[in-house]
Amino acid sequence: MSVEMDSVDVRRGRVAAVVEHSAFRYVVIGVLSAGIDFGLLYALHGGLGVPVGIAAFIAVTLAFFCNFALNRIWSFRSQAPVVGQFGKYLFLGCVNWVLTAILVTAFTALGLNYLVAKAIALVLTTGSNYLLYRVWVFKDRRPATSPGPLNGL
Repeated sequence: MSVEMDSVDVRRGRVAAVVEHSAFRYVVIGVLSAGIDFGLLYALHGGLGVPVGIAAFIAVTLAFFCNFALNRIWSFRSQAPVVGQFGKYLFLGCVNWVLTAILVTAFTALGLNYLVAKAIALVLTTGSNYLLYRVWVFKDRRPATSPGPLNGL
């Protein structure tokens, strides 16, 4: 019985280690952000009849801000000033939008389907984003001078 309990404790420890890792949390937040983006687009355009361009802009913007806030708070547990981090995050977002357009264009020029090209670009930018978030955007993890996730505004 104690061997069985030890085995359960080891498995729980492994699961906890995975869940506590910033990379796991980053992926969960990415999936949640995509859900916000697609769900809001559907609600605004499909449900409320908002023009698709406006609906897409609102949806991706809200997903972008949610992604920043959740990664800051949950993935990287940062309490450093928000303004500097958000500036880096916004810059990285702009680089990603341009890089994604370049990669999708290049891969489709090589004969890949545009959705496959987009998936490859997503995988490439997701991996590089995680590393850049960890070592640059959310690197400064100074303790908060005041409580709350919006410290430093």
